[in-house]
Amino acid sequence: MWAAGRPREGSGGFTLLELLAALTIAGLVLAVSIPTSQRMYASMQYHGAVKSVVVILTSARYAAVRSGAAQDVFVKPDIGELTLNGKVRQVPSSVELEVVAARELNRNGVGVIRFFPDGSSSGGAVRLEHEAGMWGEVQVDWLLGRIDLCKDDCGGPLVQL
Repeated sequence: MWAAGRPREGSGGFTLLELLAALTIAGLVLAVSIPTSQRMYASMQYHGAVKSVVVILTSARYAAVRSGAAQDVFVKPDIGELTLNGKVRQVPSSVELEVVAARELNRNGVGVIRFFPDGSSSGGAVRLEHEAGMWGEVQVDWLLGRIDLCKDDCGGPLVQL
């Protein structure tokens, strides 16, 4: 038993050493988690941009087949913008775009990839490179209009418009 008004022995709280150990552990956790979260954010930006490019190209192909009329995707690499039927998709500024498309269709620094009603296309490729070093290339087959993502040995460097 203990007397009223007197605290029990050893129940005075944390020692300074215990507090320093807890703060050190918290600091280490933060030091590890911040760079990891930055890499994860960069990866999310890059993968979101790739998905946007694939979605807009696939949508153009399906729209051409469904409507029976050619559909053009306009790629503006200088501002990171893709347009299909007035709908604009913007890629993050941390992702750089390069485009290769048929010379006859390109207009003033804007690459055009055209899809035809039979499912074929004018062909081309859109290369995406994140400032963190991630890169890939979305390729459009001219004969079948198939859209593929290439990460290695993509057939050489792209020429910017």
